[in-house]
Amino acid sequence: MVGISLNPTDQDSDDNWSHGAITRRALLNVAADFQSSQLDCDVGDLRDVKPDRIFQEISRLFRRCYGQVVSAARFYQAALQDFYSHSNWVEMGHKEPNAGLAVPGADIGRVAAPDTPTCEDCSKTLGFLWYKCEDNIRAELNQQGLLTSGYSSNQKDLNGNPVNKPEGVGKCSHGGHFDGSKDIPAAGGINKDTKWSLFSPHSDLHNQAAQLAVKATEEFFRSIRTATGDAQFANFLNLNSGSTLCFVIDTTASMDDDIAASKERALEIISSRVGSPTAPSNFILVPFNDPVVGPAVVTNNPEEFKAAIGSLEADGGGDSPEYSLGAVQIALARSLPGSTIFVFTDAEAKDAELLESVTSLGIQKNIKVTFFLSGTVGRRRSERSRTRRESRDRDTYLSIAQSTGGQVLDITKSEVFQTTKLVDLVVTSAEVNILQIRDAPAGTGDHVIPVDLTMSDVIIQVTGLGAELQVLDPTGVLQETGENATVSVEVQLSDVLVVRVRDVTPGVWHVVVLSAVTYDLRVTAQSSVDFMYAFVDRTANDTEHPGVCDVDGRPVSGQRPNIRVNMVGSDPSLVQNVTSLDLVGSDGAVLQVLSLQENEPLSEYFAVSPTLPQEPFKFRVRGYDAAANAFQRVIPTMVQTATCRFEITTDLTTLRLVPGGIVDVTFTLYNAGQYGIFTISAKDDKGFVQSLATNSLPLDAGDPGYNRMTLAAPALAEFGTTTTVTLTAQSSGAYNFVVFRITVLPPEQDFIPPTCEVVAMVGTCRDLDASACDSRTFTVTTAYRDQGYGLRAISPRAANNNFTWTLQDFQPGLTNQTITANFTASCCQTNVEFVVTDLVGNYDVCRPDLAPPLPKQAANTAVFVFIGLGILLFLILLIILIVLFVRHRRRRKYKAQERYRDEVKTGGAAKVLMKREKKPAAAAAATRSDVAVRSSETRIKYQRVAMTTGREGHRVEISAHREMRTVRT
Repeated sequence: MVGISLNPTDQDSDDNWSHGAITRRALLNVAADFQSSQLDCDVGDLRDVKPDRIFQEISRLFRRCYGQVVSAARFYQAALQDFYSHSNWVEMGHKEPNAGLAVPGADIGRVAAPDTPTCEDCSKTLGFLWYKCEDNIRAELNQQGLLTSGYSSNQKDLNGNPVNKPEGVGKCSHGGHFDGSKDIPAAGGINKDTKWSLFSPHSDLHNQAAQLAVKATEEFFRSIRTATGDAQFANFLNLNSGSTLCFVIDTTASMDDDIAASKERALEIISSRVGSPTAPSNFILVPFNDPVVGPAVVTNNPEEFKAAIGSLEADGGGDSPEYSLGAVQIALARSLPGSTIFVFTDAEAKDAELLESVTSLGIQKNIKVTFFLSGTVGRRRSERSRTRRESRDRDTYLSIAQSTGGQVLDITKSEVFQTTKLVDLVVTSAEVNILQIRDAPAGTGDHVIPVDLTMSDVIIQVTGLGAELQVLDPTGVLQETGENATVSVEVQLSDVLVVRVRDVTPGVWHVVVLSAVTYDLRVTAQSSVDFMYAFVDRTANDTEHPGVCDVDGRPVSGQRPNIRVNMVGSDPSLVQNVTSLDLVGSDGAVLQVLSLQENEPLSEYFAVSPTLPQEPFKFRVRGYDAAANAFQRVIPTMVQTATCRFEITTDLTTLRLVPGGIVDVTFTLYNAGQYGIFTISAKDDKGFVQSLATNSLPLDAGDPGYNRMTLAAPALAEFGTTTTVTLTAQSSGAYNFVVFRITVLPPEQDFIPPTCEVVAMVGTCRDLDASACDSRTFTVTTAYRDQGYGLRAISPRAANNNFTWTLQDFQPGLTNQTITANFTASCCQTNVEFVVTDLVGNYDVCRPDLAPPLPKQAANTAVFVFIGLGILLFLILLIILIVLFVRHRRRRKYKAQERYRDEVKTGGAAKVLMKREKKPAAAAAATRSDVAVRSSETRIKYQRVAMTTGREGHRVEISAHREMRTVRT
């Protein structure tokens, strides 16, 4: 599929599918399925599914599960989606994905041999323009089910060596305008990347290939769910509506008040939000002292977090510098992207050398860092002037906060708890930034706040000694302030004022600030529409897949950068138009206004800047919602250009770090500025980085510098342990960074999954009405075993938590040992399955049959019952046949009588009787009158007996009497 289509569309269109559109559709489908399977759980809204954030996690999960790391784009193109557009799978007539694809150790099917011809020549459109191929794949290939794909020019193997199309064999080409192999026989190509035959010889099959790619991508995400479990999968999809609640707390003796306040606030947040849509997704606590940092507590269980923070005690250390930045670095590595980290300390940073690493990691993960500073390092502006050292220490924290979009709050010990109200206001993934201004001039400032139809609960914070503010609605009416009013005061200190505006109506609001000193203004809101950005390079050198790829670190000054803006967390229909991308200085001044080109199905937009400003800036996105209300969003991270850039030259996809092992990562630093001596630093959150070949690189303008870092994993490191490495370079006036991850892998690949088996079951749900499902229970006994690196997790997957689960003697890492478990539930839980995973991500699933065949004894009884029923049915059938026979005989007799009656009416019957009683002529003449009378009487007597049985017996009897009188006369 094309990396970025010229006109990519979503599923229901006839135009081109991009990799992003395929992945977005698959993600939303899988998220919808997951949501429907969790009916008893609050797993958030599909609007919270953010593909861009998910892409960041794909490599880590894929590496842990499959033993190698592949970037999101490469994985989708090479492992899944391109299989259907580049191979002959679709041409074979398949309607379902290849079940063996991207499954370690699985068979994808028979592949054509190197000397087997696979294609025939096809002709060009209009004889000279481009190849339009329909039936150029050899018929016997598809009939035999042999897989093939097309050779492409500039193709390389895993070692970087060229792979050329062989001549004289009749192999297929990839094809398309940019493929140099298309004219080598067999000429043409078979790719289905686009709907245009100029680029795709099999363009007519593009949609079929895309649909299979969607299904295959769905299956990949479902395998992630099975391997990681529902809780982690919900985090993976961002369906847990909140963000990380993360506290980094100084536990030295002087922090007793701060610890007590943070405990109380954390407990309040958890108690008020657990089970609600605004509950945090997970919880992180990183304590630090002198010289100990950690251990970090990372959990999805609120009770575990409450216990951890409740156990903190202030002890030791004093008021000396502490290792605060090391603790922040650990928190950044563990927190979900888009979260906010809250740091409580009253001391300066002893590890200020981590400043650049911490800042870089915060920017890369879009995590804001906010510091609550009490004590000497947090003295107010109104108090005595800080010493030079105190100012420098505070500036360290301020630099991190401003770069990541956080803030520094100078407070007294008595104000800690009230100030932590800010934590409660911002811990939610639905927080968006509307306005951020630093060092606004003293006086009266009128600030415009556009409110769109997706916004609610606007939070306004002004920081400045004695500053006041007023809020005016779109009609210009000043809003009252009070507990039950539209505007309520949440935090009020001598130099910090925070208000909440509820029930905002769409339109242009105004915030008027009155301050005798310079002030900072920050406006946030709850909204389902937000934006993210990335600097990207157009991959023009990738002739098969023209598109873009993300640029690591800061953008290089003097270049024309390409900027991608993604709308996240929303149905695109809520936004009518995105009009511009503004580059805004820290004081709110607009430095540049860029137009945006929309890539519709992905809700992403592209802009090109002629050259970026030299001063730091933030991006602001403006546009109109579906009701034509103006909106704006400020992306909080600060952007600054650099005059150097990194390139990782080691192929991280083939790097293998095992427990107790050592690996080297090589990299190059390019200097795009003046001569300088660059200080190189490499830090990671797990302590894997051991050394650099050199810590200093003197570089002239335009020169590259080569370096190498060494990483070592502890011998007891668990498989799947991932460390985040931040590599920085700094010289006078120049700074840049790159962030990557290294994962601990098993020494050898383990493709054999663990086993799951249902070994016993007590109870049955057969023939039970659904309305009475809770009247019966069943118990399933399952057995698990792994012959590889050992079991990692065993769990049931049911519709709700109304069951009893007993797992016997289980410890992660058990191998060659059978583990049993019992699952008991009512028959309302018939759709249950059991999942077992091993330490390298292989898994197995088993499902019980909750309506099994009856036991043997019961089956014998049933045989006799069926025999008895058969005899009874036979007797009933026999009786029915007898009744039918009798009725048939009566009907025949009745019909005979009817015929006789008809003959009587016509006189035929009298003639018959007379014929039967005929006498000799002499006797007849002598007794004529007597015979006539007797004949009449006999006939009448017979008729009366016979005809009175008919339907007209009464009428016939009367007629007979009349006839008798006539004869006698």
